[in-house]
Amino acid sequence: MKERLLGFLFVGALLVTALDFTADKLHQKFFSESLWLQAHWYVPYLMVPVVALLALAVSFGFFRPRSPRWADAAALLITAFLVYITVGAAYSCWKWCF
Repeated sequence: MKERLLGFLFVGALLVTALDFTADKLHQKFFSESLWLQAHWYVPYLMVPVVALLALAVSFGFFRPRSPRWADAAALLITAFLVYITVGAAYSCWKWCF
């Protein structure tokens, strides 16, 4: 299970970085003046990475009926940590909207 957690941490970091980079580029190119996206910034920068990381965790074998609960809790902590460290990385309104 420790190997799965380390793999999830590595692949999850790559996934969150790619999603954050993609969301930033889409925001800059198409939605830079969109008031809706500025008001609902949490959709591309919080909800999409969380759903993607939880889907990745399920594909790694977490959250199954017979999997250890400590590993599921660790996967949730890793998910929260990865989203927390990347939430302000590319968001253009990070300094002024909070």
